[in-house]
Amino acid sequence: MLNRVVSVCSFLMVLLSLAMFAFGAWWTCDGRITPGDGVFLMGGWLVSALVFSYRAADPDYLDPVSIIKSR
Repeated sequence: MLNRVVSVCSFLMVLLSLAMFAFGAWWTCDGRITPGDGVFLMGGWLVSALVFSYRAADPDYLDPVSIIKSR
């Protein structure tokens, strides 16, 4: 049950990250933020989306028992 909750929350975080990436691109093109700030903002949200998409795809990855067994 916990793995499902974590996977759903990770998927929602991916959606939020992609939305914020799009807002960063929009704000940069609109001139609300500088291009340098936009690159850092979009890069950070893209990295966040990649990390959480991997977590959403593999629900047993951060299971505490699997971490202990792998070591």
